[in-house]
Amino acid sequence: MKLKPLAGLLGMLLVTSPAYALTEVDTELQLLMDVSGSVSSSEFNLQLQGYVDVFYSQDVQSAILDTSDGKLGSIAVQMVMWSGATQQSVMTDWFHLYDMTSINNFAATLDALVRPYAGMTAPGSAMAFGGLQFDTNDFTAARQVMDVSGDGIQNAGLDTATVRDQLLASGIDTINGITIGQDYADGVLQDWYLNNIAGGEDAFVINATTFADFGSALELKLAAEIEGGIIPEGALAAQLLLGMPLLLAWRYQRRTQSRPQQANWQQSPAIG
Repeated sequence: MKLKPLAGLLGMLLVTSPAYALTEVDTELQLLMDVSGSVSSSEFNLQLQGYVDVFYSQDVQSAILDTSDGKLGSIAVQMVMWSGATQQSVMTDWFHLYDMTSINNFAATLDALVRPYAGMTAPGSAMAFGGLQFDTNDFTAARQVMDVSGDGIQNAGLDTATVRDQLLASGIDTINGITIGQDYADGVLQDWYLNNIAGGEDAFVINATTFADFGSALELKLAAEIEGGIIPEGALAAQLLLGMPLLLAWRYQRRTQSRPQQANWQQSPAIG
């Protein structure tokens, strides 16, 4: 339960606020989209279009609405765009996706978004900002998943690995990554995401070789996250047969330890 203040005169008359029931969903999914300066305007458009298309896709819609094995057939999802240490914006507040109409409305909302930043690359600060959003939404779920996309290694803001560990300790179940491009030596960006961003139960990092490939990689990734697991080997093999080497995944299977401590972002070391 979360306490909400009463509105109007009733709020003035009562000392305590009523407890409002939270909406139960299968997963609370947060999308953290990199819009730092290394992402060109055309690349931003391709990345955003990938998010739009994936929520129109049959596989992702089916995953959201799946009611097998006791699932509710609904999720809550939020989009945050980020760049430098103090550059994070909630672009869509938490959406309740529970039928085709609500899913399509969310996709249409994403399609109308405008880029807010083009600065440094501070994924740790973005993740710290994102973690706070789970505490103030109107949903409750068995799984809280953070999804971080990016084309570069941290050069500003809070230390990413420290924030990752604090988020997991505070209750986030899984943090996954999707890397974009080949601007680094083979595997360097992916390894950095594995060592600093990915964490929690069945966490993984997947790479899109180009921004044009981002949508295809994202579709596999989000379907797996929503369904509560990892990308099936068969799905990866099928994409490879289609000539899409972008979908090679690195899995970082680390079970979240139960440590009752509160995250303290101000004490996390900064870089840059």
